[in-house]
Amino acid sequence: MPASANYKRTVVSLLSKPKLIKTTMQNKKQAKPLQIKAFTMLESLLVLGLVSILALGLSGSVQSSFAAVEEQIFFMEFEELYRETQKRSVASQQKTSLNLDGQTISNGNQNLTVPKGIQAPSGQSIIFDRAGGNSSLAKVEFQTSKGAIRYQLYLGNGKIKRIKETKN
Repeated sequence: MPASANYKRTVVSLLSKPKLIKTTMQNKKQAKPLQIKAFTMLESLLVLGLVSILALGLSGSVQSSFAAVEEQIFFMEFEELYRETQKRSVASQQKTSLNLDGQTISNGNQNLTVPKGIQAPSGQSIIFDRAGGNSSLAKVEFQTSKGAIRYQLYLGNGKIKRIKETKN
């Protein structure tokens, strides 16, 4: 016997179709409405508090890292301004000066602002002769929270050396 022999054939007339559809729909289970699960107000406030504490804790370390990077960038810019002023002196064949006035360092064309965490010397000038050699100061010292950064300026040849001194 063929496999389809076990099934009964049902003939549905056009008149009985609506009744069949109605019966079929009644047999289907009604879908339960989904329950929305959410955090309570207390749980939400607890999570918000923990996230806030973590964010504040990390912001302190981020700020100290930012300050350290800002210091390094400042010293690199100072060295570049020193070399740039030296090159201008050679190119123009005139004496050129680099002025240190507390919170700004200037060579007449460019200004460099000293960051808050660094104390720069005030009222000092580095004068370069026509050959680009330093003919005025032997050293420039900046104070930071971690210690001092001293620049040894070699008189005559215009070379510069950074010396870092840390606090004990």
